[in-house]
Amino acid sequence: MARRTNGGSAGNRDTAGNGGAAGNGGATATATGTGNREAAGNGGATGNGGAAAGDTAAKAVAPVDASLWEWLPQAAHEVEEGLRGLLSEASINAHDVTARAKRYESFVEKCRQKGYTEPLRQVTDTVAVRLIMYSATDRERASELVREQFELAEDLDTSERDTASPARRGYDSTHLVAVAEREDAEHPVAPRGSSLDRYFRTFGGLEIQIRTVAAHAWAEFEHARRYKGEGYKAVGDLDRLTIDQLFGAAADARHALDEIFVAIDRVLANPAGSAAADHADAAEDGAEEETTAPEVELLDVEALTAYLARRFPEDSEGSERGVAFALELVQACGLRTVRGLDAELSAIDGAEVRRLMDTSTTVTRVRRLDDELLAVLGEEYIERTASIGNSSRRGDQLRWRYDRLRGKVTVRRRTVTYQLFGADVPADLTGHAIPAVRAVREVARIVATVEGSAQVVRDGAISRLEDLPLEARARPVRLADGTTLWVATALGRRAAERLLEDLLDGAERTDVRVLRNGEPLATGG
Repeated sequence: MARRTNGGSAGNRDTAGNGGAAGNGGATATATGTGNREAAGNGGATGNGGAAAGDTAAKAVAPVDASLWEWLPQAAHEVEEGLRGLLSEASINAHDVTARAKRYESFVEKCRQKGYTEPLRQVTDTVAVRLIMYSATDRERASELVREQFELAEDLDTSERDTASPARRGYDSTHLVAVAEREDAEHPVAPRGSSLDRYFRTFGGLEIQIRTVAAHAWAEFEHARRYKGEGYKAVGDLDRLTIDQLFGAAADARHALDEIFVAIDRVLANPAGSAAADHADAAEDGAEEETTAPEVELLDVEALTAYLARRFPEDSEGSERGVAFALELVQACGLRTVRGLDAELSAIDGAEVRRLMDTSTTVTRVRRLDDELLAVLGEEYIERTASIGNSSRRGDQLRWRYDRLRGKVTVRRRTVTYQLFGADVPADLTGHAIPAVRAVREVARIVATVEGSAQVVRDGAISRLEDLPLEARARPVRLADGTTLWVATALGRRAAERLLEDLLDGAERTDVRVLRNGEPLATGG
């Protein structure tokens, strides 16, 4: 997207083109009905009448160093890119983000018209940026991000003025004037020494205008045909009244369009049908065949860094601090091993998540992991991790991001396997990945061998006699002393896990650890 640096329309209405349109005289302001347009930008006094404009135009302007304009385009570029990054980080798509630096000639002309005695501090749109959002919801979210990022001198929502005059309603934008970046900003866009930092220390403010695509369409047409339109000025009073009424009707249509766009977004964020499997039942037992699982690797910053590099090789590495943050997120989900994390993420297609998130700027591997965990765990992930990190609005931003994923990510049924470790586990069984019912049989065999067969008897599940119900589908387990246990195989995964935990909870002398997909499940001894 091209970067404008010639005093384009991102700033105040009176300076949108060349900075010279303000104060064209009372007749123009009255005829157009736009009223005090500049109030939306910097609280000035546009439309005070031709005589007032003439008086101020004659006033001398305090000298301003023109060399300052050499770096203003860079400041505009930095705020534009910074805001793009903030929006992308929050998963808010903008139709357009455009910043511009006011031309020196326009700056001087405005100061002359206003009679400013401290031009650098009094002009608050020397650099201005416009954000055009797809919906009113996105506009509100973008406005909140800006309020959290910058110290503001002005915060005006012009939609509050729409009903002042039925024929004049329609112009609808949020106008903010930033005077500094907040010290507690999580992602600084004006670091010390940057042109944007220099701008805040030199000039009186930076204007940020936020509107929807519907409001932008109305404003652009009205600006061309009525506010700046020579034809509008040339027609008679009756025709101008008719045009005003038609613009009022267009404003009503624009309001309706904004409401429809919000309704569409709500349906997309909360679809009635879900492509995703129910998270609680999205895992299944593995087949009876056992496989040799890799050695358990506990998660730490080093191990997670290596895992992220393997899973997201095309994304930027990020900082060690960022990986430490990611480790907190993973651990908050109850994941302690690389294998456990990988098993959790195997339920989704990372490419599908990437397409749905549609980030417009480069993101780190930590952000990709954050997105994928959100896709797998959903609302549970938001609840578990909303308070982690420095952002006070992480919970809100996760919910905004989840709007893109909810009901749209295919969650595959995940194979869940179990591993046995410990001094009492036979060498040919140690570390092998086996299904839940096989794990129950093996743990029952080990505990019975160490503690005695009476220790493992459980009503309806494990017996020393062939007396379990037919529906239990019991299988015999031979012990070293020649006796036999009968162990139910018609067990759901959760029932099998409860049985494993129960068997080992009472096995004080048995050295056995059970891992589920690499994560600790139950321990004896």
